Amino acid sequence: MTQRLLSFLPPSLTSYLVTLLVPAAMLAGCAAPSGGGANPASGTPDNAAAATAPADILGTWQLMKWEGTSDAPNLPEGRAINLTFNDKGAYSGTGGCNRIFGQYTIGPGKGQLSIQTPAATRMACPDSMAFEDRYLKTLASMTRFERRDTQLILSAPNGPTLTYASQTLLNRTVAGASGTAATEDRILDVDSQMADCVGVAPRKCLRVRAPDDSGKSQWELWYAHIDGFEWKPGVEYRVKIHGEPVTNPPADASSMRWTLVEVIRETPAR
Repeated sequence: MTQRLLSFLPPSLTSYLVTLLVPAAMLAGCAAPSGGGANPASGTPDNAAAATAPADILGTWQLMKWEGTSDAPNLPEGRAINLTFNDKGAYSGTGGCNRIFGQYTIGPGKGQLSIQTPAATRMACPDSMAFEDRYLKTLASMTRFERRDTQLILSAPNGPTLTYASQTLLNRTVAGASGTAATEDRILDVDSQMADCVGVAPRKCLRVRAPDDSGKSQWELWYAHIDGFEWKPGVEYRVKIHGEPVTNPPADASSMRWTLVEVIRETPAR
């Protein structure tokens, strides 16, 4: 159609219009990506491995890596840095020396997080105070979270990234059909050795995993008490336990009360 109209115009005017139309057409072709829609470069694609629902942050986590800055500090040797998020918008944990606690909120966008500047007890630990001071400031600067299987990743734009490992396997309230907390039954393998962990104070925790006869699955720390279960060192167990929801548990405590139903088997450690 354009070529037909141009054929009726004087040669001088035709040349002038061509000089205008050709660059405009080239610009229009560059502006719209093939296939239509928004420019893919304008956003970051979702990673299917990451989960960012509010419940994905719940539980107790131990700091494993501090990355994203050229002067990221080393974690203090011999001290566990733990962080517990409960479903009431509160968090607590350890900073390397002191107990810390505060409030947090999720949203409004997917994966968005706001952490109140932590309050802390006032113990003095010369070997870890410099780390703790920096950690508390960094923790309050975190604005995003991602759950990747048994890891929780906290980050800030153009800033550091804190990676935590889950310390509370299967220790989360399950919602019933009405939205209220429901009971649940679990089968766990229990290791023949306990491991160091930190709650209100340093202590020992069971190591558990989902049933695995191959022995290849990783053990994880279990912070909750199991009523009626008498653990003995050097023995591996497979147990069935029953969980009942606890109303308003303390920030460091399990949201479920677990009771032994049955010891399915017990064998000497391999």
